[in-house]
Parts: sequence; C-alpha cells; structure tokens
Amino acid sequence: MTTPAPGAESGAREELLAVESARQAVVDSTRRPWWLIAAYAITLGAAFGSWTLRTPTAWLVGGILFVLGIVGFIIINARLKRRRGTLLKVSGGSTLGLIAMIAVMTFIGQFPPADSWHPWFAIGVGIAFAAMGYLYMRWDDADTAKKLATGDFDPNDLMP
Repeated sequence: MTTPAPGAESGAREELLAVESARQAVVDSTRRPWWLIAAYAITLGAAFGSWTLRTPTAWLVGGILFVLGIVGFIIINARLKRRRGTLLKVSGGSTLGLIAMIAVMTFIGQFPPADSWHPWFAIGVGIAFAAMGYLYMRWDDADTAKKLATGDFDPNDLMP
C-alpha cells in the first residue's frame, strides 16, 4: 500500500471543491426569480383575502384573481424555464410544509370577523397568506436546488 504524496490530498480536495461549487452555481442559476414567486404569492394572497370578505362580489373577484394567477404563473414559468425536469417530492418537509400552510390559513379563514374588523381582517389574512406562500415557495425552490446540486435524490423522482 502506497501513501499519497504530501500535496496530492490537498490538490484532490481543491478539485472536489471546485467541481461542487461549479455544480452549485449551475443549479443556482436555474432557480426561479424571486419577483416571479413574489408576484404569484401576492396574487394568491389577494384572492384568499378577498374570499374572507364573504360577499358574492368578493368571491367572484377572488376566483378571477386565483385563476389569472395560476394561468399567468404557468405561462410565465414556462417562458422563464431554465432547467428541464423537476423533482417529485411527495414525502418529507416539502409536502408537510404545504399541508400545514394551507391548513392554518383555511382555519383562520373560517372565522367571520366582527363588522368593524371586516376589511382589515381580509387584508391581514391576504398579507399573511402571501407571506407564508412566498416563504414556502422560496424554501421549496432552495431545497430542490440543494438536492439537485448534491445529487441527494432518487433517480426515479426526476420528472421530465
């Protein structure tokens, strides 16, 4: 058994770090822009806040905002797509985080506020939903980037 030369181990370590940083840079360049996620979260927050007003007009406005937000996000996301394939993440923190966010916001939206709170309650719920949605989508995007950069995923989870 031979021992490596004194500088060989540090050279190999530097090469490994260079490869990992290059891989991380490529994955980071494929993430969605923050403004796209912010616009989507604000649109969905406005729709959810509108629904808490509980009037037919507010339900219609909320539904229109929701549909336009979803369709617009799909179109813009397809145009700005920077990588092929996504990770199917049906277990773990990503799914639990989404379920928890939707459960909490749905629970909050079930309580009709007093008449004096009415517009401010809807605004507050909409802002809270937008903030939680933004944080969740940024976290999920960063988690996906980390898994792609480190190769920490099952090859069967890679979808076209």
